[in-house]
Amino acid sequence: MKLEKFNEVDNYMKLLRKKIARFYKQLILLKYYSKKIDFTSKQKKRKIVICFDGNLPHGGLVDRLKGIISLYEISKILDFEFKIFFTHPFELTNFLEPNAIDWIIDEKELKYNVLNSKIVYLINDFKITPLKIFEKSKAKTFFVYCNVDYLAKLYPTKNEQEIKFIWKNNYDHLFKTSNYLQEKLNILSSESRIAFHTRFATLMGDFSDSTKMILNEKEKLDLTQKVMKAINDKANQYPDKVAYVFSDSNFFLNHVRTTTNYKTLEGVPKHIENNNSDADYHSKTFLDFYYLAGSELVFLVTIDQMYYSSFSKYAAIIGDSEFNTIIN
Repeated sequence: MKLEKFNEVDNYMKLLRKKIARFYKQLILLKYYSKKIDFTSKQKKRKIVICFDGNLPHGGLVDRLKGIISLYEISKILDFEFKIFFTHPFELTNFLEPNAIDWIIDEKELKYNVLNSKIVYLINDFKITPLKIFEKSKAKTFFVYCNVDYLAKLYPTKNEQEIKFIWKNNYDHLFKTSNYLQEKLNILSSESRIAFHTRFATLMGDFSDSTKMILNEKEKLDLTQKVMKAINDKANQYPDKVAYVFSDSNFFLNHVRTTTNYKTLEGVPKHIENNNSDADYHSKTFLDFYYLAGSELVFLVTIDQMYYSSFSKYAAIIGDSEFNTIIN
């Protein structure tokens, strides 16, 4: 009984801390938008603006794309105007430009009316049913912070393939590659290929992340050998295919480059949350994403403490590629 009581109290305290943290973030956003108060706007159509402005952590590239695709689908369902304000740590238009619709909004257009504007914070909120928020509110403009893929919640009766179709269709409708990104992609080989993706987070000591664990040297080597064995076993099933390896760990990529015949893309992996506005600094993230998307087969390798990343899964969706996981 004492243990049950302890667990009950512990769970309550965790929930309370989450609520306090969420309330604090709401205050940060309210302070930000209080500087943009404007009562003169005579907006006719209701509007969703999804924001990546650096006021709060937003997550990696695919996390941000999940939020964009989700909110775009909601805007279509409700016939709202849809805009993307993506300025941190770089301008999204450095890499992706509007395709079928103009989603660009300038900062001077971010006008907050206390009577008909609403801030919606959905970062890492996996339990909520987001459509209800917009249906119940009488606000005309919604400033949304979101990094979650809600398509399955929006369409609970659709199967995985149908959800993927919507995701890809939305992505293609919203985005086309910028000249800057396309020129870099054009330099890369167009050879037919399979791809292996690994996400180590902090395990190899390359950088700091939301996780904290760093392996010692023996553990790094042991994990590297396990991963390479998994890659070798699968690659041997496709002897006629060129194989590329992708990773967030430069430690692991250097091992691949110096000890195997597998191919990698040049450059050092960077995390999108790093506060650097230089496009070249972040270009590898987009090159990896699009080169994965252009692969015939995409494999996510996740072993032991490795992070189960969705980066390669969503790359495969936009590329219409076959995606599989290798889990040991």
